[in-house]
Amino acid sequence: MKLVENMDIFPKVYLTSSVFHEIANHEKVSKDKKEQIEKLWQELHKFAEVFCDNDRFPSEQKIYDVVKQNNIDFIGCHISHPITKAILEIPSVKAVCTSSMGFNHIFPHPGILITHTPSIMDKTVAELTIGIILANLRNIVGLHNYLWDGKWDPDLKWDLDENLNKSLDSLTLWIIGFGEIGREVTRRLYPWGIKIVYYDINRDQDFEIKFPKLTFIEKMEDVFKTADIISLHIPLNELTNGIVNASLLKQMKKNALLVNTARGAILNFPDLIRLLKSKEISINLAFDVFEPEPIPPETLNEFKKIAEDRLELRFVFIPHSGSSDADTRATMTIVLLTNLIKLCKSEEPDDIKDLKLIPLQRMFKNLNKTTLEKLKTYRIWKWWDSR
Repeated sequence: MKLVENMDIFPKVYLTSSVFHEIANHEKVSKDKKEQIEKLWQELHKFAEVFCDNDRFPSEQKIYDVVKQNNIDFIGCHISHPITKAILEIPSVKAVCTSSMGFNHIFPHPGILITHTPSIMDKTVAELTIGIILANLRNIVGLHNYLWDGKWDPDLKWDLDENLNKSLDSLTLWIIGFGEIGREVTRRLYPWGIKIVYYDINRDQDFEIKFPKLTFIEKMEDVFKTADIISLHIPLNELTNGIVNASLLKQMKKNALLVNTARGAILNFPDLIRLLKSKEISINLAFDVFEPEPIPPETLNEFKKIAEDRLELRFVFIPHSGSSDADTRATMTIVLLTNLIKLCKSEEPDDIKDLKLIPLQRMFKNLNKTTLEKLKTYRIWKWWDSR
């Protein structure tokens, strides 16, 4: 832990990892992003007493202890850092800023502001989504391993019916959840002439005007009955937790592909494993997310056993790397630091209008009598009064 001295009058900020500064030194981050991070880092230290954890992945207990012992005002974290109810019940905490689009790792305390990093990773996650779809359909990983392991010998020559796969051209892609990433997947694949169908609780008719061959479907159940490829892009919340369960999985077509680059808990993993083991379903998988993470060894072993028993199925599993483009991660850090600085400098409601607040708190961008009364119930209001 490193404490900036002579800043007793300033708010206290706890960064749960040194990565928020160290990323500026990464060789794959562009020069302008590095300079922005360094500038923001210096600015944050001008307006706050900064505690930066030396551990990349501090435990819940350590986060709690640091916040409690130092009366932390604002927490900066990312998705690997659980910000629990116990942590947010510490009275000093007023806001949590995460360098991730998802924020389900933060307990939704009614008096705490939460910011995240939206509209940053849509392109890179969409790119990876398309990549793992192609990797599965064309068996890229399996064929690489086949060659890499020295199994391609002179007696196994190229022939017309060897290693047959399916091309995207002959299949229909169904997107569940038409937010930033779902739309970006569509933008990138639409010029290929692929048939794309989407489901969302809200129809995006303006987007359909721009992409007239795009089709909307009203019932999610219909997607699972007819889709060749299902790509999940819905947020994780109380309504979507485990929403893809045995009932929906049983409806999937034989040899269909299920893709998840959203959140692991959207899918009921025990149901999926049980149905694959019992051979009640015959589907291929391409996942970037799991529940829990990292994927437990026993869960991975279950999938390995299924793969050994069912050679016709293909599994492509990636360790939650959808946003792993260097400049994307750097931009997430830039937004995190910017949010923290704005909070530290804030003195009144108008000062937080430009924060990247989570959807349930974006009402504070439009200040009126109702939203002001709501904001008064948040801890930051009392802090402003005391400044």
